[in-house]
Amino acid sequence: MDVTIKEMAEKLREQDNFCIVYHIRPDGDCTGSSFALALALKSLGKKVTVEGQDEFPRIHRYLTDKVSLDAICDPVYIAVDAASPQRVGTYSDKHFTFCIDHHHNTFYDVDYRYIETDCGACSEIIYKLILEMGVTVTKEIADLLYTAIVTDTLCFRTSDTKVQTFEIAARLAQAGADIYHIGRINTFIKSPGRMKIETILRERFHFTCDNQIVTSILMRSDLEAAGVMDADLEGINSLVEQIEGVRIGVTIRELPDGTMRCSMRSSGALSANDICKIHGGGGHFHAACCELDLGALEARAVIEKTCREYLEKETGQSFSD
Repeated sequence: MDVTIKEMAEKLREQDNFCIVYHIRPDGDCTGSSFALALALKSLGKKVTVEGQDEFPRIHRYLTDKVSLDAICDPVYIAVDAASPQRVGTYSDKHFTFCIDHHHNTFYDVDYRYIETDCGACSEIIYKLILEMGVTVTKEIADLLYTAIVTDTLCFRTSDTKVQTFEIAARLAQAGADIYHIGRINTFIKSPGRMKIETILRERFHFTCDNQIVTSILMRSDLEAAGVMDADLEGINSLVEQIEGVRIGVTIRELPDGTMRCSMRSSGALSANDICKIHGGGGHFHAACCELDLGALEARAVIEKTCREYLEKETGQSFSD
């Protein structure tokens, strides 16, 4: 059932052993949010571990490796920043007592759920929850939460970046967050492999609808050739947003099981969430995704058709391509 943040804090304090589960292909927000919550619970004398299907991005391990986790036999499960049971991957068969998220959420069977869909990052909720539990935000927690905010808002540039986002970021800076280092490594510095992947995506841009829609394809073999992992590509989906005049951009990435993940970005009054829902996906208004069990070119054709039909419906325009 849905609860208030105060009720969530009270229920968490009643338990002693926790397993915090993050979503598949973890990003900075679920990483920072999960470990910050873990540190907060441990400060209350709780035993906590953090688990998930996939490895954390290497860029964040200098923060996560410092956190001492516990071995727990029968924990209470908490889903953090995971929009649905499917998004926790191999943990989808677990019973989740708690769910904390900022997406349109489908964890309907969870015992206690707290959702704020208008947050720039899940870490904003975690910050407020930590205070509600009476825990002091240390520098270690501040670094994790600030990393989460910077990465999920693309350094305060997403449409769901609110006044609250800036206010919390300022408080984290006051708590000792290393704003210079975190901002630099997450939004400015890129590895040679990352640069190669961005070049590949640019070379594969495919424009339709008078250049208002662009798609690009990234295969597993591209990652192998560039020497990078999925976890090293945080923020790569925003590349399609940088093109002037593009209103819907889609990055189509091959997943390990061969399906194609279509990560969509939209602008203005166009809803990426509504488009992705057509294929069983979802997310935020301007950033959402869906998965298609098709080959790369077939997936591109299907998603371009869906985007074109949506654009025509919303704008009243008609496109031949």
